[in-house]
Amino acid sequence: MLFVKDTHSTLMNCNQLFAEHFGFEDVKMIKGKTDFDLFTHELAVQYRKDDAEVFSSAKSKLNIIELFPNHMGEEEWFICNKVPIIDAGGTVQGLCGALQKLEDSSVNLRPFNDISKALIFLKDNYTKKICNEDMAKIAGLSVRQFEKRFKQIFNTSAHQYILNLRILKSCDLLIAGGLSISETAHRLGFYDQSAFTAHFKKQLGVTPMNYIKQHSLRRNANL
Repeated sequence: MLFVKDTHSTLMNCNQLFAEHFGFEDVKMIKGKTDFDLFTHELAVQYRKDDAEVFSSAKSKLNIIELFPNHMGEEEWFICNKVPIIDAGGTVQGLCGALQKLEDSSVNLRPFNDISKALIFLKDNYTKKICNEDMAKIAGLSVRQFEKRFKQIFNTSAHQYILNLRILKSCDLLIAGGLSISETAHRLGFYDQSAFTAHFKKQLGVTPMNYIKQHSLRRNANL
């Protein structure tokens, strides 16, 4: 999947596959949209952060492994590459991006083959208790090798990544409504509501309750 953004991170172009992934029949329908039109607020912020690094450094950001959702909300591991578009005067005018499913990429395109099975397992089981020993076994690596490879790829530990993923998922549940904060915490595998609240505030800077209020304010402001 290919896409082009300007320096405001607005989509200027993409291929048909990218448009269809997000539920659009025609490429023209997705032009002019931003990450905030396509993703949850938290995901959009993360993608914007990656864009900003490309714009400020004028250097490519390659082999970013992250979960990308489609228009149905189903998420899969993708490898993302972002390359700056630089004019003749040396000024960054935007970026070109390419997304490829991790499981579909060739061995030559992915230096992550050794832990790919563990990543798929993590995506499907992040709400459960997962230890590095389990994921290392799935990857066919020693625990030390697995921990080193995971840190190289994600710049954080597997434990912290799982916590971050749970918090990210909780944002969708909190906004959707239908579940209390306590029920949300339980569904995502947290010991209790207080533990969930502590991790949520540490990552996003606000409590779950205040997050719900802030989202409500943003939504009302856009009506």
